[in-house]
Amino acid sequence: MAWVRARAYSSSANLGPGFDVLSVALDAYYDEVEARLSSEPGVRVVSVEGPYAEGSGGAASAARAVEALFSSLGVDDGVELRVYKGVPPGRGLGSSGASAAAAVVAVNELLGLGLSRESLVGFAGEGERVSAGVAHYDNVAASILGGMVVASQGRDGLKLFTAPLNALFAVVTPLYPVPEGKTGVMRSVLPGEVPLGVAVRNAGRAAGIVAAAFTGDLEALGELMSLDEIVEPRRAPHVRCYREVREAAFNAGALGFALSGAGPSMIALAGAPGDEARARAIAEAMRDACTCCEGALAAVAGVAGPAEVTVRG
Repeated sequence: MAWVRARAYSSSANLGPGFDVLSVALDAYYDEVEARLSSEPGVRVVSVEGPYAEGSGGAASAARAVEALFSSLGVDDGVELRVYKGVPPGRGLGSSGASAAAAVVAVNELLGLGLSRESLVGFAGEGERVSAGVAHYDNVAASILGGMVVASQGRDGLKLFTAPLNALFAVVTPLYPVPEGKTGVMRSVLPGEVPLGVAVRNAGRAAGIVAAAFTGDLEALGELMSLDEIVEPRRAPHVRCYREVREAAFNAGALGFALSGAGPSMIALAGAPGDEARARAIAEAMRDACTCCEGALAAVAGVAGPAEVTVRG
């Protein structure tokens, strides 16, 4: 019986002022999910492998996302899932989102459902309830659609837009224990209300980031992603070495800097494709600045494309 495999890349949400709205797919890491039909009804994860299988919670977000798809469409097939965890979990790189994204893309292909990638984002977002306690769509949208994604709420639900972005990022991932349910913990430190002027400035910066992506103005994009006034100032004190890593990134020539999602990973905009040497230097400087952590991963990431599908015998 054939397996259908989908690969979904890691992602970085928010990009500074675009909380729960902006995200970008990054090819630094990826998850894969293989799906095949089963004689038993329902959804079963039969294996979880890969360098980050331990600590991934059994890839529960993948199963939850497919269950949401089945429930919504009235599908009663049985499906088995095999999950490869290549995105470090709990590090702000969209690990649970990548599993959920790859799972719904694989099952859509396996069953010939013909659902659009945009509609799959909604089901994958339900998988995020496992880690965040609520459905959210920025990470899964980037992992499914690729590129930079804007996830906004219209009258009738989710509206998704993609923006072309040709850029290189330096990514550093501190390796220290994070609390269980870290995403929910980091949401709990955020304010329920903000002054109007602050909200206006943040909205303008988020809009400017999208415009800069379309025009290819990486200097403007980097400046704007570094100026969040609402979320990052509340989260930064909970991220070890944040100040040191930010300073090291700019000293090494970064155009912009932000927490990746809820952290503790941090990203720096390094330049355009072709600037690999500078991106590596920035990534290494950021990693070396993590002196208060038990080590750190450093990577250079390009902007990843959409989730990829292959069929295996």
